[in-house]
Amino acid sequence: MQTNPINNLRLALYARVSGEEQREGQTIDSQIEELRRFAEQNGWLVLYLYADDGWVGSVLARPALDRLRDDARKGLFDAVLINDVDRLARDVTHLGVIKRDLEGVGIRVLFKKLPAENSPMRNLMVNILGSFAEFEREMIADRTRRGRRHKVEVRKQFLGTVAAYGLRYLRKDRAAGREGHLEIAREEAAIVRDIYRWVDCEGLSARKVVNRLTALRVPTPKGGAAWQRSTVLRILRSEVYAGIWHYNKHERHEPAARAESARYRRSTKTSLRLRPRQEWLPVILPEQLRIITRDRWQRVQQQLDRNRVFSLRNSKHTYLLKGLVKCSGCSKTYVGEPVHGKFYYRCGARCRRLPSVREEDLVNAVWPAVEEAVLNPAVIEDQVEKWMARREQKAEEAVSEAREVLVLLKRLEEEESRLLEAYRTGILPAAVLGRELEKLAARRAPLELRKGAVPPPVTKADLSGIKRAVRYYCDFAAQRLRTLEFAGRQSFLRLLVKDILFEGSKVVIRGRIPMTDGPPVEAVRDRATTADGTPSETAGVVSHIVPLATYHHGRNSAGSFEFDLVRPILRGPSQHTRQSGKRAAGKRAA
Repeated sequence: MQTNPINNLRLALYARVSGEEQREGQTIDSQIEELRRFAEQNGWLVLYLYADDGWVGSVLARPALDRLRDDARKGLFDAVLINDVDRLARDVTHLGVIKRDLEGVGIRVLFKKLPAENSPMRNLMVNILGSFAEFEREMIADRTRRGRRHKVEVRKQFLGTVAAYGLRYLRKDRAAGREGHLEIAREEAAIVRDIYRWVDCEGLSARKVVNRLTALRVPTPKGGAAWQRSTVLRILRSEVYAGIWHYNKHERHEPAARAESARYRRSTKTSLRLRPRQEWLPVILPEQLRIITRDRWQRVQQQLDRNRVFSLRNSKHTYLLKGLVKCSGCSKTYVGEPVHGKFYYRCGARCRRLPSVREEDLVNAVWPAVEEAVLNPAVIEDQVEKWMARREQKAEEAVSEAREVLVLLKRLEEEESRLLEAYRTGILPAAVLGRELEKLAARRAPLELRKGAVPPPVTKADLSGIKRAVRYYCDFAAQRLRTLEFAGRQSFLRLLVKDILFEGSKVVIRGRIPMTDGPPVEAVRDRATTADGTPSETAGVVSHIVPLATYHHGRNSAGSFEFDLVRPILRGPSQHTRQSGKRAAGKRAA
């Protein structure tokens, strides 16, 4: 290192350390102290100090660096002193931009570890060291990425990221020897349970959940007063509440559009995009961190999908069977389409394997069939034997899968025993044993998940009990069926009917009825008010429909009984046929 012969310089100091360097014990104070001592040795007057604490060198938009560049244009100092090239930037392009910007307004850029004279050799050394700094930054990023992935993929640990609403992350405490871990935030977790219960038991949409949270004055995750739909959907779609956290969900891309502002262009680096689901790395959380049961989480996902399908989206005409009709040719959903003042259903994919059907003809086939089945439960009870046969087949498949999982787990236990024996005999060192055990744990985790998901073997159920449950439900629904208006019928069909398969000349109505142990006495009460006692947004319809929704979801502890109703479609004369008939009648009259 050479001493700078230049005297009487008005100097500014610039220092930077990243968060990673801080964890390794490097502090910005020690770096500043070195720069001050070096300036005193050379007789330079230090006027300004610019420090970026916790900022990485690959980012160009740093607060202190921006202030330094702005003050340089004002002529507040003659030179800027920096400890080393990598403190200014870890990107060769950024380094050239900053250096040319400062030197363009007459500011000298001095590095403590490089000669101070302005010579071709010095410029070459700056460029070489800048390239090494960029290479080192890429190596650090790669090691960090691989280390984080190993912690998730092999050790199955949660990384110290921002925890979801309802959970709290406690940082690693080296002094106490405690690893970073998650814990439940009880007040927030209670709100999460309420949100899931509202969607599951009452079928609320995300927008209605937002309105209810705001009306109840529940603080938002950031402490605000007004909830946003995106926040609620993020909570409802997050699988972490059911006990599975995913890593590697997003990847960075260049933003599609950049703003005109130069400062914004400097601050905008990348944007996040969702990766394909098969690239996600799942981590199974401990049982005590599961806020929502797996069954409820899956039902809520289905309800959200139904809400999206059944959304009005500014429709000018409300179709009774919207989102329920499927094309038997391509399995796509039939959508409503007006034609010359009449309303039809057509295949959403336009596969042309089946024709369009008039709304009136389809409704006249579906609603009387549903009404007949509810008023005459024997129509549904006749299918109990077929349903039991399907259920027994699924039980046999579940038992077979459970046996396969147990065999694979047994093999892993034997492999683990061999590794431990090799370690005890001195064949295997401790470091290799640790790596092999981590690999076994990574292979065991998905098997344990499959083992937990496999239901226990099912014995032959009591047929009379199933028929009794069907009759309970039909009797309960029949009391309200006659009084339902259009909105009530629409809601009832969405609860009872899984889908309607259109086959051209007939429809297959596939329904589901919840299995219960007795009549739904507690579901009869009116829920036409919100939690704070104010009238609900759907008052007048809720008194008829919400008890049925509660019956479907709230008491659905033993699964659902599925049944099929097949009905022919009696087509009325189309508009074209009627007009042709009128013309023919007119000719005969003439």
